[in-house]
Amino acid sequence: MLTEIEQRALRHLLDARPCPGSPLPSRRVLEWLSLLIPADDVVAVFQDGGLRVTEVVSLGLSDADDDPAEPHGAPFYLGVMHWSRNPRAAEACHAIDGLTDGLALGFRNGPDAIVQVGFGRERRFFDEHDLAMARMLTPLLARLVRERPTPGLPACLTVQERRVLSHVASGASNAQIAEDLFIAPATVRKHLENAYRKLGVTGRVAAVARLQGRDLPDMDLRERLARLG
Repeated sequence: MLTEIEQRALRHLLDARPCPGSPLPSRRVLEWLSLLIPADDVVAVFQDGGLRVTEVVSLGLSDADDDPAEPHGAPFYLGVMHWSRNPRAAEACHAIDGLTDGLALGFRNGPDAIVQVGFGRERRFFDEHDLAMARMLTPLLARLVRERPTPGLPACLTVQERRVLSHVASGASNAQIAEDLFIAPATVRKHLENAYRKLGVTGRVAAVARLQGRDLPDMDLRERLARLG
């Protein structure tokens, strides 16, 4: 039986949509996940076909300090991995260094890339309830990590600018983006100004169209973006 808080988090996850142009769930999604699988550390990472971690979204202890120039040696695991039950695998990839236990959910993204969502605990182990919850959440998360970065975007766009554009493409306002990314609304506006300049566009609709690789976004999204200005 789910608690009221868990039910609310699950409803939010059911309503969540992939961020167009980004392979990773938002920090808000990670917050909802942490209510369903409590952990000291929740992180989502994108590993490309060259085994490099090129994008990271994290809560808790994780630092986004992976060097994209350094391959990780082997592809991330697919499916649900409970590290304390697979100590050799955990040791080989340093999955729970400094932690007591960890859970990882891996999803294929395109032919070569993998998105992995990981949960870490400092003082206690994950139990059967946590594993059952992870298995229940797997299809929901799979739906949220299917998007791939749009190759046509200029390389000069920063990771944060791409992230802001991805939220714009989901129909979020500047205030909502600021809340999701834990930055000030003024910072959101600055990222958008820089992104518009680099894309050669003047507003949300054109920027999202560029992000989606088409002339115009779909009609429903165009109407939502028009209301936001």
